[in-house]
Amino acid sequence: MKYVRIIVVILVLIMFAWLNWWVLPNLAIVHFAKINEPLQENGYLLAYHNHFKLAGFRLIDFLERGWSGVFAAWPYVMVGILLGFESGFFAGEQARRLMAIDEASKAALDEAAKQVNEAQLMSHIAQRELTKVIKRENGVASSMDYVQKLQAEDRGKRKEFEELKANWEEKQRHAESTVIELKKARNKIRRLEEKISRMEENMIDEP
Repeated sequence: MKYVRIIVVILVLIMFAWLNWWVLPNLAIVHFAKINEPLQENGYLLAYHNHFKLAGFRLIDFLERGWSGVFAAWPYVMVGILLGFESGFFAGEQARRLMAIDEASKAALDEAAKQVNEAQLMSHIAQRELTKVIKRENGVASSMDYVQKLQAEDRGKRKEFEELKANWEEKQRHAESTVIELKKARNKIRRLEEKISRMEENMIDEP
């Protein structure tokens, strides 16, 4: 959004220079006098001819050039301002939606990273517990009672390991789903930026 604002400011400055030095010096706002207005001693007169012969004329009440002509044409300027407000409101709404999408994308990315870290931590815990179980199985005593006790503990540990593994796999699936949603959000941001760019080009091309 920062680069878009910079581009808009540059375009406004270019348009101002173009109007001030190339368009307005040769542009005038003319207000005709009434048709039955008598010819004055001094003033502006718009004459038109046909085959180099005077075919008629119109009296000009006033003629304004340059920026004074812009001020004289205030009804047209008001129309432009109203159109600008409308397009600006729409562009601002689109910018607000893009910011909301950016914030949602960042939150989704943070949540995905958090879930990945939790899944890795649970995987380490499960691996450590499994290592303990293996060590106990290797160091089992010859006593049957002691073996049975250790086997019972091992079954419990294995059950906990399976639960931890299942939990870790669930978190991993959720993290992958979050990453997919993040990709969708980024694609939507790209489409909205292309739409705003086309709107801005259409606004600039409008006379």
